[in-house]
Amino acid sequence: MKKLAFSLFFLLIYNLILAQSTFTLLISDSADNRPGDILELSDHSFILSSGMVNTSTFQCSQRFFKINQNGIITHDSIFENPNGSEYLSSLSYINDTNIFCIGGLNDLNEKGKIWVAGIDTEFNMQWNKKYQTNYDYLWGYTAFINSQNKIIYGTSLYNNPPDGRYKLLLQEFSLSGDSIRSTIDSSVVSPLIFSIMEFPGVGNYKAAVMGYSIYSPGQILTIDSSLNIIGIQAIPNSVYNCNTMKKINDTSYYLSGNIHPNQYDYAIMTLNENSDCKKISILGQGDTIDFAGTIRSMDFSDPNKVYVGATSNISLVGGNFGQQNSWYALSSFDSVLNLRWTKYYGGDTYYLLEDVVATSDGGAIMSGTRYNYQAQSNKCDIYLVKVDQDGIVTYADNNQHEVVHDAIVYPNPGTDHMIIESGPQISGAQFQMCSIDGKNVITKTLNERKVTLNTQSLQTGTYVWQIIFNDKAIETGKWVKE
Repeated sequence: MKKLAFSLFFLLIYNLILAQSTFTLLISDSADNRPGDILELSDHSFILSSGMVNTSTFQCSQRFFKINQNGIITHDSIFENPNGSEYLSSLSYINDTNIFCIGGLNDLNEKGKIWVAGIDTEFNMQWNKKYQTNYDYLWGYTAFINSQNKIIYGTSLYNNPPDGRYKLLLQEFSLSGDSIRSTIDSSVVSPLIFSIMEFPGVGNYKAAVMGYSIYSPGQILTIDSSLNIIGIQAIPNSVYNCNTMKKINDTSYYLSGNIHPNQYDYAIMTLNENSDCKKISILGQGDTIDFAGTIRSMDFSDPNKVYVGATSNISLVGGNFGQQNSWYALSSFDSVLNLRWTKYYGGDTYYLLEDVVATSDGGAIMSGTRYNYQAQSNKCDIYLVKVDQDGIVTYADNNQHEVVHDAIVYPNPGTDHMIIESGPQISGAQFQMCSIDGKNVITKTLNERKVTLNTQSLQTGTYVWQIIFNDKAIETGKWVKE
């Protein structure tokens, strides 16, 4: 009996530790690294697809990482094309020994090929197939496994000038990489596809795209089982670019993405099967430039625990090589889009969030790039953050690491104003800022998610600030006025 009790106790402790596994991981070498898809395996480890760009030749090689639940790289493999570039950015999980990969291969002075391959978790190639196209490049991608266990893939094909046009490709593959059918639509000049999903009850697909209308910035395509476009409608509320769609049930789905044109915010909506908006929640803070995750901006394994990810304070000019501090921003919603919390990660240099994936333990993992603009030259590192269901990264000493923030303060250095952006979980907290000699210069209650403070009257120099919540200093820092 004691032996049984001990075994049950050990199992309980093991599951508790497993459920709380969190980490941060920086992947850095001499190449310019960009993350692709990330998948969780049954043992709670992860497979990360990435592109490794040679900064001298600008050729791209494919790299895979296997990362355990503690954030340790246990295996990695590089596939190089000596005659050009190759990548397998899109991953679809079939089982632990069969991961379906899609990407492209570009040999020098030749048209691009669609490359599909099956790998196991040690990155041995089980099979690989290439399909020649009459186009120079593939641009953007989305793929998923449909209800018939087929891979549905969407990308844009592009030819250099004088053609200079994108064309939408939709393709269906078997799980062993055989092409079943494909369609190329050239009815518009610059189509881009971000996300695709299935409504099997009515036998069609929905895809979030740009470029199919001069009257709306983003569109939802209805696509039949033969991959023909049978309907086009505007995405409600101008939520477009970097869209992610995911079905809740047979009659509704979530759609996330950027919301333009008047402000750089991002949003998530609940839509019905006719793509009518039932509810929208807008994130981002007005004049702050925020941008939804560029590969996937939303995910959930439980519809009552929806994660939306973005970059806060993105650089529109620098792209991946911004010359300012930024943060990953992650928000948690319930099933009716009530915002539980928003937390921020990074802020010490320039971060760009690309992907957010809900994990089986109830948390989420984020991947993107980190660019130290003061020390690096056009070379990004990959940065991963695995959080629990409360957005926390906890280390062995059980302390919250400084990478996680309930509030951020910027621009820093600044001149005539400063912005305090915070999550709803600390509503009512007090912001206090003092001069270096201890004199209080600003006190402000944070009743709104974004507060802009006028600092014109402050002298140039360094100031110390803190945020007090429930009688505890939860955030501290220094701010410099130039």
